[in-house]
Amino acid sequence: MIENERPTRMKPRPTRSYLVCLVLQSAAAFAILAAIGRAFRTVIDNLGMLHRISLMELGLLAVTLCAFQVVYWYRIRNIEIPEWNSIALGHLLGFASRLSFIFGGALFSVFFLRHAPELSSSEGAIILLPRVAMLLASLFCMYCYSLELERLANMLQSTIGLPPGPRH
Repeated sequence: MIENERPTRMKPRPTRSYLVCLVLQSAAAFAILAAIGRAFRTVIDNLGMLHRISLMELGLLAVTLCAFQVVYWYRIRNIEIPEWNSIALGHLLGFASRLSFIFGGALFSVFFLRHAPELSSSEGAIILLPRVAMLLASLFCMYCYSLELERLANMLQSTIGLPPGPRH
């Protein structure tokens, strides 16, 4: 062995690593969607009131948002999407990609319409600042998740329009 060379560790198979990242991202996205669903029901059921959120729930949401971002950016930097082919699955994932972001957009709409009048006063804006930050972080995670599903869908559908046989 040359003295400047370091022994290399075996890299995990990209397919397995990608699937682990996708499962972790999906679990975090579903947790965020569940929190969005709870918030949506709370806002709709109690219009006109400022709603309290427990520190435990807020902490779990913050950890989920951070964990999602760590896994997402790790995958982007280190793991390529495997070259799979399935046009039908690609279509389903493309649809799921758009659907996941619609739910986040719906919550943002309800939140904005509900709290827009309070934003006109500096006092109301200061109270809402942490909530708006958490909402924007949640929306950004849902955007990243929809991009991830879209990338996978595009890879799965990459053979559309190509003749049968080996790809070049």
